Amino acid sequence: MHAEALFRFARRLTGQDEPAEDLVQECFEKALRAFHQYKAGTNCKSWLFTILHNCHRMRLRSAQHRREVLDPGDDPKFSLIDHLLEHEVSSEQTFFDQTPSAEVRQAVSELSEPMRAVVLLSDVEGLTYQEIAEVLSVPLGTVRSRLNRARNTLSQKLWKIFREHVAVLAH
Repeated sequence: MHAEALFRFARRLTGQDEPAEDLVQECFEKALRAFHQYKAGTNCKSWLFTILHNCHRMRLRSAQHRREVLDPGDDPKFSLIDHLLEHEVSSEQTFFDQTPSAEVRQAVSELSEPMRAVVLLSDVEGLTYQEIAEVLSVPLGTVRSRLNRARNTLSQKLWKIFREHVAVLAH
């Protein structure tokens, strides 16, 4: 039921489909093991987002501990073109592909990661401020201020785009 939304968020966090799929799988496995801890009547979607976000954070911590900096160019099978094509899709590509306006997609993509996360979780996924705070493990006030700054930034950018379109049409 929430798999698509979790996958979109996981892909935004990881930047690629395969790691996102693994992250969602891990999330569902942990949710099944911890289902006895789920509080009936609370938002299941928010609970799953929290588990997914925590799984991602644990993976990042684990990766830092075993930091292996390998240059892909050391692999004799390495192809720069294949590497660039494989990593060309941005983490928000699905969201942006489904958004009708290229200008809106561009404006959202230019937001900082923390502001982009709250906008996507709020305005795309429909989570409440409290749920976003829980998912991102930040205070409620931080969610509100980030979302306010993100929306103000988007508003300013979109106003400039609107003015440019009006100026073009006026000529």
